[in-house]
Amino acid sequence: MASATQRAILSACREFMKPLVRLLLKHGIGYREFSDICKSSFVAVASDEFGLRGRKTNMSRVAVMTGLSRKEVKKVRNSSDIEVLASMSRTRRPELVMSAWHSDPEFSDRRNGPKPLSFVGPGPSFKKLVDKVGGDIPPRAMLNELIRAGSVIEDGERLLAVSRSYIPQPNDPEAMLVAGGAMRDLMSTLDHNLSCQNHEMRYFERRVYSEKLPVVQRDRFRKLAADRGEELLRDLNAWLSERELSRNHATAGPGHGGNSKRLGVGVFFFDDSIDTD
Repeated sequence: MASATQRAILSACREFMKPLVRLLLKHGIGYREFSDICKSSFVAVASDEFGLRGRKTNMSRVAVMTGLSRKEVKKVRNSSDIEVLASMSRTRRPELVMSAWHSDPEFSDRRNGPKPLSFVGPGPSFKKLVDKVGGDIPPRAMLNELIRAGSVIEDGERLLAVSRSYIPQPNDPEAMLVAGGAMRDLMSTLDHNLSCQNHEMRYFERRVYSEKLPVVQRDRFRKLAADRGEELLRDLNAWLSERELSRNHATAGPGHGGNSKRLGVGVFFFDDSIDTD
């Protein structure tokens, strides 16, 4: 019989699964495909995060933890998600390019603002930026994608970064991967807070909402939330940019930029009245 905590977790899963299932069904993805992803995720997390003394969890223990057979665990472990992982990696690279443009001293000014760049040239250029952090994506392809996403605009021969963020268009496969990253970040915060016994070490996570706001005020609040949220993120982004180290110093060790794990803040608006549209 499930414990009270397990029943509460399963009840919470039912709630946060509804918008996810809605997204899947809108795009023609059924239970079979989703169940395969769930199985893969269970095996990956059990294998990578529940090992003893820092080692990968053995197959038998993964089977016990997940409720899968050893045969199923072996099959999942031997399967390849190279195509999905490659897509996720490519989505991460535009984010790295925009981040470096705002923080690397070679491509940003003294106020941590992104310098206007030429595509190629003897000084700082977009090609040099992409060559430095963009992996194997050709600079022209990277530029076209960032322009398409609204992160960069062309001003004659100059390229201007108008947003630190990389946000593809809705229904774009790249946008789906970015959305997956946002859901992962939120769930990681919730998981940390639910597991953390030290209140002072819990991550910031708050919501404000109303069930009595007149309909005529809803658009006003939506705009207010967007404006204030953008202002907050702009201020936090400036704070981060002022304190980030260049990639040349990123191997300085703990406390000096050696930790490459991400740290940040996300802000989101929600409206239950549009969930079933």
